[in-house]
Amino acid sequence: MTGLLVARRIARSGTELPRNSHTSPVRVCSTAASRVMAMPTTLSGMRLWKVLGIAGLVGVAATGVVVARAERKRRAYTPEEIKAKLRERAKAVS
Repeated sequence: MTGLLVARRIARSGTELPRNSHTSPVRVCSTAASRVMAMPTTLSGMRLWKVLGIAGLVGVAATGVVVARAERKRRAYTPEEIKAKLRERAKAVS
């Protein structure tokens, strides 16, 4: 019975204009297809930016580790060792 009522309603409403609740759920794009977008909106483009961001963070962290190690090595020398190395370098140059 419900099927008959729906079929009758569809047949009668063919000439009526759609109400707001009858609009299409598909979004209509009014821009030209040849328009170039500044930022990628595809899933693969978003992944690319995420990977690049993570790679940048890893690079910054790795640089910090290298600097911290160098600083630790530099601070590990005693003042006498530093003086001895400077004197060796001065003798090597002259």
